This record gives sequence, structure tokens and C-alpha cells, in this order.
Amino acid sequence: MINYFQDSDTPTRAVIGLHGWTGDEHSMVPVARSMNLENTKWYIPRAPYKSDANKGFTWFSGNDEIGWKYEKTFELTTALIAQVLKDGFAPKDIYLIGFSMGAGLSYYVALSLDFPIGGIIPIAGFINNPDRLFANATEASRKTPILLLHGTEDEIVKPELGEKAYELLVEHGYSVRLEKYNAPHKIPTIVNILIKNFINDYDKHNGS
Repeated sequence: MINYFQDSDTPTRAVIGLHGWTGDEHSMVPVARSMNLENTKWYIPRAPYKSDANKGFTWFSGNDEIGWKYEKTFELTTALIAQVLKDGFAPKDIYLIGFSMGAGLSYYVALSLDFPIGGIIPIAGFINNPDRLFANATEASRKTPILLLHGTEDEIVKPELGEKAYELLVEHGYSVRLEKYNAPHKIPTIVNILIKNFINDYDKHNGS
């Protein structure tokens, strides 16, 4: 299930919005409206597994004892990237914005691509199983810029986990910026200007 949001009949940029745990295909729509990125088409998929919280959906199902299911997630994201490209968006005009669990997923999706994209914007996330992530990362993905956002008052995904993700990415040769702000585990409007500046700076650099 994929939801769409756009403010223009001729969008020049695509954003894939990956919701957090117990979210769905509607969770990122308020974010898209609030962010007000011009000439942008949002692709907002619903995670393929039902969460064990009796509401919403999850990108990874299971636990360490019984194992994890994630195959459907990567089938979905692979097909979604292909759809965005088929819709006519150049790789340099594709961005991934993920929140919490969706932030963690955004790394796995973008770093495994054999071409760079416009950028990855993980919000309030962390890197789970870094050995697997970087073992599957491509050389081309190192050209994809990353804006890592994390609230200093986050009690669910501690800011130290965002700092660790930043350190790991720098260590592996990625161009990454970490911006912290005073907020708990959510996407506050204060990040809108950070994201807009990040995208606009990249657009200018690439002559878009």
C-alpha cells in the first residue's frame, strides 16, 4: 500500500517517506504538508508487517529469539525505487526521509543502491547491525549526502545512538551532517528549515 502527496502537477523531486513503528501510509502526510517542499511528489509506503502492538505496521517483524522477518520490506522498497525511476525522476532528485524505525531502514535502502541519490534524511533513528549494513553498501552510495537529525530530549531513541550512527557513517567514508535540536521523539517543525536548506544546497550544487 502506497499513499501519495504532491503540491504540483509537474513535480521535479521525489521524496520517499518511511514511517516509524506502528505507523502506516498516512503517518507521513502531515509531515509532508508541514514541510511544504515545492514541486515535490511524496511516496509514502505502508510497512508490510502488522506490529505486535495491536495497531499499525512495522518494517521488521519478530525478535532476537525467534528471528526477524524483513524480506517483504526490501521487496517493497526495491519495487518502490523502481517505480519512482519509472515515473521519470532522476536519481539525483530522489530523497529518503525516514522517522525512527523508518530512519534505520532508509540507510539500508539507500546504501545498497548501485547509484547515488539526492540524499538520505534519517530522523530520530539509529543503525541496527552496522556490520551487515556496511557489508552490503555500494561504493556509489558514498556519493549520497546524508542529513542526520536527532532530538536532544529523545527518550525512545537516545541521542547517543544518533551520534553513533554519525560516527559510523563518517568512518565508512560518507558525507554526513548531524543536526541536533531540542525535542523529544517526534518530527518537530524546527527540522523543516534544516531539510529545506539541505535539499536546496544539493540542488544548487547539481544545477537543478
